[in-house]
Amino acid sequence: MTPRMRWLARSVVRVVGLGALLLGGPGLLVATIHRVGLNLLYDFKGGLYNAGVAILHGHSPYQPGFLAHQAAVMRAGHVALGETSLHSFSVPVYPALANVLVVPFSAVPFWIAGLAYTLLSAAAMVGGIWLLGVRDRRCLALTLVSWPFMFGALLGAIGPFLVLGAGVAWRWRDRIWPPALALATIIAVKIFPWTLAVWLFITRRYKALAICVAAGIVLTFGAWAVIGFDGLRQYPQMLSDMSFVQEDRAVSVVGVLVIAGVSSALATAIAMAAGAGILLLAWRLAHGPDGDRRVFGLAILAALAATPIVWEHYMVLLFVPIALVSPRYSKAWLIPVCVPLIEAASFVIPPGRADAPFSPDILRSALPWLVLELMTGIVLCTTSEQRRAAWARLRPVRPRLPPEPAASSLEAA
Repeated sequence: MTPRMRWLARSVVRVVGLGALLLGGPGLLVATIHRVGLNLLYDFKGGLYNAGVAILHGHSPYQPGFLAHQAAVMRAGHVALGETSLHSFSVPVYPALANVLVVPFSAVPFWIAGLAYTLLSAAAMVGGIWLLGVRDRRCLALTLVSWPFMFGALLGAIGPFLVLGAGVAWRWRDRIWPPALALATIIAVKIFPWTLAVWLFITRRYKALAICVAAGIVLTFGAWAVIGFDGLRQYPQMLSDMSFVQEDRAVSVVGVLVIAGVSSALATAIAMAAGAGILLLAWRLAHGPDGDRRVFGLAILAALAATPIVWEHYMVLLFVPIALVSPRYSKAWLIPVCVPLIEAASFVIPPGRADAPFSPDILRSALPWLVLELMTGIVLCTTSEQRRAAWARLRPVRPRLPPEPAASSLEAA
């Protein structure tokens, strides 16, 4: 093949590959809407907007009895509403601070609240990545066409606001109050990013850590005081019931282990051990090159590994460590974008029986995310030179053919 033909072939592969990556997220979104129907802002309405409406009318935003009933149905061997994607439910389970913050949205009609929330989500996503030091428009565009963001925007998830909080904490990390208050807020709103507080401890930001803990306590109990402490006593059991109902569908370490036949308690312990192992690795890397960036990114991965419930839209958080290690466009930015291609490739797994202990259908859903988390961790823990050297060792070495003798040499012979 001539050099021109090789160049043309490489150009075609790059254009087709980039097109598949850019259109994969929208394509998967269309396929999801076609399969389960257009249920726009489903999570926002059921989990947040309705909670705000209940608070405005003086009622408790929580439904512990409903969740307890669903868990009891599953324990009796029946199918609960949250056990299948076609019969799911969305009820308020966010901590009180999230419900209080959404009250202004609940004071207006749902379509206005939904539109404003969606626009704010997009702005929060872009703003969070920008605060992490990214100025390349290609990177900002990739975040908005990625499947995690688009799926979260369809449901009305709060992931982009967690990215914004992480961006604020990183941008003003050399101060005390901004990172402390930012992390206290996102932890009080969603709980599972608590590992970012460990970042403060590992990097010896003890004053910020103390303020973060104090502010988190004030925000949590202050918000619950606003709603009269409704649901505070039942809240731990509510989370337990929700996890029991939905953990075998989550794209998490716990979800995969439960489907594989591991007990819920043991699966949770293994996931927590995995998160602790990631934090231990972060501690080991803290004093090395770019230690602060690596610890912050690994704290994000530890949060995703340790929590029992991880949905696909949570993976917008993967853009945080990628932005830290690659502020400009690189192949690392394609990691969260290539989900549709990995998910399509996972369908080579043959379908299994309905009574099989390990469901290939669940594996197809979880496999892409576990692969992406692993890839992000590799990017965090290695340098570009180390990755290139490892790739060079893995590539097969082609034997070099001896050069053909020149025509003049043949004539001379």
